[in-house]
Amino acid sequence: MGIFSFLKKQKKENLDYESTLNSDLKARDFNGDITLLIIADTHGSLALNKDLQKKVKDAKYDLCCVLGDIHDYDYKFILETVPKEKIVALLGNHDRYTLLKEYDIEDLNGKVIEFNNIKIGGIQGCFRYKNDDFPSFTHEESIDFMNNMESCDILLSHDKPFIFDYKDLVHDGLKGITKYLYDNQVPINIHGHIHDSYESKLKNNTLVKGVYLVEIVKLKTGKTW
Repeated sequence: MGIFSFLKKQKKENLDYESTLNSDLKARDFNGDITLLIIADTHGSLALNKDLQKKVKDAKYDLCCVLGDIHDYDYKFILETVPKEKIVALLGNHDRYTLLKEYDIEDLNGKVIEFNNIKIGGIQGCFRYKNDDFPSFTHEESIDFMNNMESCDILLSHDKPFIFDYKDLVHDGLKGITKYLYDNQVPINIHGHIHDSYESKLKNNTLVKGVYLVEIVKLKTGKTW
């Protein structure tokens, strides 16, 4: 093993946040049937990209979930295409605080709603990586914030769960998300922010899905994605 691989392995072993949490709290099985239209981190591209627009227009879904970093022009397209009553949203770290209020869109931050007998919660922003005032938390603030949220079946978030400290403050994730997923045995977390579409599992069996741009996510009892 090379020295860099060794050091990376040591860093993971020493700074694995999941190892500090209760590993006996396994995620609950997901029970329900819902199809989500997820829109995340378009940064203005949705208003310009015909392929992305077609994907939204052709989508069949129960609920549209907007996960943040969405330009005004993108929101104008979304509101022309998606019924407002079918939209819930979160702010990203590049969004202004008043954005959702300006468009009269339901802000899911810190809330849990029930849809199709499925509880869906949300948290906005990401780690506070600079001194500016933007939707963000320190790790401690994110833990305190989420301690006040009731349990849910699907957690929507702009940022990802924090697992390892790679010293990338912008993209390492939030400890409050990870702790909430463990403490509440949440089956599913869907997030944006990292501009990548992927699937993984936490050690407690929570399914984590990163979404970039536009994606349909189908969730059913015993079957996901």
